[in-house]
Amino acid sequence: MKAKTFLSNIREKLSKENEKILNHGFILDAEKGRLSLEKIKLFIVQQHYIVNHDMKSLAIMLSRSKDEDEEEFFYFLVTGDREAFIRLKALAKELNIKEFNSIIPEAVSYTHYLSWLANYANAGEQAAALVVNIPVWGGACKKLGEALRKNYGIKSLGFFELFSMPSNIEEMALKVMEKYIDEYESTMERCIKLIQAYELMFWDGIYR
Repeated sequence: MKAKTFLSNIREKLSKENEKILNHGFILDAEKGRLSLEKIKLFIVQQHYIVNHDMKSLAIMLSRSKDEDEEEFFYFLVTGDREAFIRLKALAKELNIKEFNSIIPEAVSYTHYLSWLANYANAGEQAAALVVNIPVWGGACKKLGEALRKNYGIKSLGFFELFSMPSNIEEMALKVMEKYIDEYESTMERCIKLIQAYELMFWDGIYR
């Protein structure tokens, strides 16, 4: 599959950038137990904004699906984000977060880009961006969730567990990408690079 080779190559190109996310100072501080509770709450507030809007963008992608492969992929993501939002609210309740208006523009720029993808990109570009981004996000969630359990005694960590669970997202995404790769390879690469840049901006935004 041409899409599989493309995906492998782009991940290699972005390996250094992805390592910046997986080993971000925010995560490293949590692993060392020196991340403040206020920073943890700030993470939750930004994610409350992001996931709530991501669900709507993914629903738009689903509504624009042209065949069963696209429907399967985007439906999986919509339902996953819905479950993530439920689990995130449980985490916010445990930490007694009642105000969700402290939004950092840099940190939430990711969801605004996802909205652009939903409305203006094709399914191949969308799938390419998401299949590169989500595993990196999941790896970061796994590390952060483990640190919050170990060092902070936080119990409602289903949000992190959900994103770090293995899935067949790559198999589904490749089916979608393969139909677009010949015509849209260059724009698929651009979408991938942009979404990873926005992902890093999230971590930088909440860490500063």
